[in-house]
Amino acid sequence: MPSRLPQWRRPDWLVPLLVFLGSSAGMHLVERTFRIVAKARLADGFLFQIWTSNWTMQTMGLEDMQPVGPKALWYDHIYPPLVDSIRYLLAMPEISAGQPASQMSVDFRLYVVYTLCFGAVNTVVYLWIRDLTRSGWWALAGTVIWAISPGYLTIIMLLEASPPALAFIACAFYLLYRFLKTRRLGYSTAFFVALLLGSYTRNIAQTHVLVIVVIAFIAFWFLSTRRAWWMQALSLIVVALMFALPVKQYVMFATTDVSTYGGYQRAGMLWIDPRTVPTPAEWPANINANATTFSSRYNTQETMKDNYRLTAAANAYLVEHPVDAVRALGRSLTITVPEMLKPTSSYTENFLVDVLPWRPVYDWLFSGWRYLLLVLGSVAVVGFSRGWSGSLRLLRRYGWFLVFYALIAAPVLWSNRYYPGREDEGPIWTEAVRLKIFIEVPLYVGLVYAVWVAVGALRRRAPAGS
Repeated sequence: MPSRLPQWRRPDWLVPLLVFLGSSAGMHLVERTFRIVAKARLADGFLFQIWTSNWTMQTMGLEDMQPVGPKALWYDHIYPPLVDSIRYLLAMPEISAGQPASQMSVDFRLYVVYTLCFGAVNTVVYLWIRDLTRSGWWALAGTVIWAISPGYLTIIMLLEASPPALAFIACAFYLLYRFLKTRRLGYSTAFFVALLLGSYTRNIAQTHVLVIVVIAFIAFWFLSTRRAWWMQALSLIVVALMFALPVKQYVMFATTDVSTYGGYQRAGMLWIDPRTVPTPAEWPANINANATTFSSRYNTQETMKDNYRLTAAANAYLVEHPVDAVRALGRSLTITVPEMLKPTSSYTENFLVDVLPWRPVYDWLFSGWRYLLLVLGSVAVVGFSRGWSGSLRLLRRYGWFLVFYALIAAPVLWSNRYYPGREDEGPIWTEAVRLKIFIEVPLYVGLVYAVWVAVGALRRRAPAGS
């Protein structure tokens, strides 16, 4: 007699949850184990790179923040404040006990938090590959290959803004892809949430980006197949919050830049020597009043003033010399593109990554002409498999994805700057080798998808019985 017991079906969310938990726990276990077996190799006996979160160009000093309290975050202009907010919260056990904030304790805890970023990015990779290939095994294999990449591990273990920024940007890319595929408004709202969190972690919320976000907010409503006003209202609130940080910067410091490195970057990519830019006859009153209220590391009035004068010079140059500006932007690519083609693991020494036996293979394959060949080959395979008309339909359906991808990629391609004190060398200082990680998740997923397409085509062409 046949059984009438209901058959258990594995929920679609179960394996992604296990990928997230397994990745996060696995990374934490690897870090703890390496600290035991290779403690002598590590900086201060526990750091996987040479600097702490208390001494990066994007963060403020805990010893400066503690006397001021959370109000210090209001005067933070050097970079979006989410990472400093996390660090301040992680210091609360000591602060609430009336003790000085412990840099070492915060870094230990930050490593744990960043294992969650590792898990989140891996989960996005798994979900995306599974969605494209309709195979959990392909997704799992692709995720493992990504998760042990030396370049990815180097960046995800940095004690600065890169790990959470990567997690939020990867989520935003995936959620945008899901919206454009399904046209479900919920994915659009989730995309704006991920982009909002990314903008409070990294300087995404620039003026031109916000203009595109507003246009996308309107366009996505009309693209949606099932519309819900309450969900669109939620999206509107999220988009409005993206404006909050630039507005605060303008009110406080007379700039809409969410990072006061913006002036340096604009001057650099246009090859404007900072030494040639004159000092304004008069500074805005709010810069004089607010930029001295709280200073820490690079979060100073001098940096704010440099950002103000260099931004003004760059904007004037774009208007008065548009042809020369285009030439300068092209010239900047000769600096950033070669840097992007270097192995990501070469950005800085990571004592754990240094001992990975597969690092030479990864570094060779994902650098130089091999990297370009992989990207172009993936595009060619997918394009050939779909044909001319199919490729055009694909571009029309996912055109908005290309728009936001370009917005995230632009600061990577034009990230060259003058190094203070070494201006004679030109604007050759760039961290494009680090920054490219923010646009690599879609590239990697596309590569795995292209391999899956190619394998499927070969199987179909194989003679029967071979």
